Amino acid sequence: MDNKETYFNSNEFRELLQRYEHSLQIGRQEYFESEELTDIAEFYYKDNRMDEAISVLDYAIHLHPGAAMPLVFRGRMALIDGNDVELARHYVDMIVDRLDLDCLYLQAEIMIAEKDVEGADRFLRDNLERIDEDDVPDYILDIAMLFVDYGLPDKAAEWLERSDETDLMDYREVKARIAFAHGDYDQSEQIFEKLLDEDPYSGRYWNSLASTQFMSNRINDSITSSEYSIAINPNDQEALLNKANGLFSLGNFAEAMKYYERFYKLAPDEGAAPLFIGNCLLNMGKAAEALPHYEEALNLLRQHHASTSEVLQCLAFTYSQLGRQDEALASIDEALKLQDANRGEVLVVKGHILLEHTRVKEAISCFVEALRSTSFSQDIFFRIAISVYDCGYPAIAYRMFKTYTETNEDNGGDGLAYLASCCLYLNKKDEYLEYLKLACDINPLEARKILGDEFPAGMEPKDYYSYAITRQSN
Repeated sequence: MDNKETYFNSNEFRELLQRYEHSLQIGRQEYFESEELTDIAEFYYKDNRMDEAISVLDYAIHLHPGAAMPLVFRGRMALIDGNDVELARHYVDMIVDRLDLDCLYLQAEIMIAEKDVEGADRFLRDNLERIDEDDVPDYILDIAMLFVDYGLPDKAAEWLERSDETDLMDYREVKARIAFAHGDYDQSEQIFEKLLDEDPYSGRYWNSLASTQFMSNRINDSITSSEYSIAINPNDQEALLNKANGLFSLGNFAEAMKYYERFYKLAPDEGAAPLFIGNCLLNMGKAAEALPHYEEALNLLRQHHASTSEVLQCLAFTYSQLGRQDEALASIDEALKLQDANRGEVLVVKGHILLEHTRVKEAISCFVEALRSTSFSQDIFFRIAISVYDCGYPAIAYRMFKTYTETNEDNGGDGLAYLASCCLYLNKKDEYLEYLKLACDINPLEARKILGDEFPAGMEPKDYYSYAITRQSN
């Protein structure tokens, strides 16, 4: 179990929390150290009790003017949860000790939020000479972790090279996360497994291992790792999401939805949970039930000023399946206006909806525009092939998937299961068996998703080929 989680479960913290909450009940302001109040705020924050967390921090700031811990926490909430750079900077300006490490980290985070990564790096390097010498080892590792948290693994690696604390668990965790960010999932998994040998009750390590296994297409192993984390903390949001995502990838939408719903209860104000629940229902053929979840997700994401591109695309698919073509296209047109939208992907969705409603010429125009806008991206070509397949044009899809698989041999086997399915529909028996075997050997996840209904429930993709051979011989 992580140190903070251990502390929150301790008698010491329970007594502190009880004393604080009792003081509220009787309306008497009691003295607490700034660190104590910040711990209480973090406990509330982890429990998604945002208003209570803010109230505690504001009390700490009032009681201890200029103290770093509550001001940094308040500033990070403003930056991360509120996307308010100016408010975050306001809290930084109130901190008395400007060389407090957490104060320095928050200033760097503000620069990163403003897209000034090099400025943040310079600022942190300049302060390396100003902080207490005893703090330098922790400072270096903390900054490496900060950069990897913000999706900047190259910067993280540069800082990690400055450290000689190679045996520390924090050092090895950062190294594993950098490897993960660079796509070296084998190295990342090996490091996290060794870390778990030393600390088997770390939910954070189990979650990281689950993510690594998921990216390596070892979905069942990922689910198992998530279950260990859930056993340690049943309310671990990341673990619940990891397990739900694993189940979703296996096509077990009903079971995945149970874990998304558990996540939703813990984070009802986030747009992610209703979006994922909607995805489960849509894949279960329950478009009408999915619709209100997508609408809720859209409202929540707008409230948080978060990206709405994905949910608008999901809404478009849902409206289309419900025969509400005009609303589907209106959702897509709204998505196309967003600055952060991937225009090529959104155009493919628009083409899909048009094709679904037999507006073939308009669909082709959208697909061509999607290809042109992405310099004829192979990924976009693949997405178009899937749309053609899903809309019931197997002969055309067959030619597209054949072209894609023959010109993209290092794509992890994407498209082989679709190609096998097209061959089955077109009665190309020999080619069907050829591509079925390749799909099951190279990309069993796609094979299960696309071809699973052709085989007995519960059968593993590794057994599909032998079963198909036996069935054809009979």
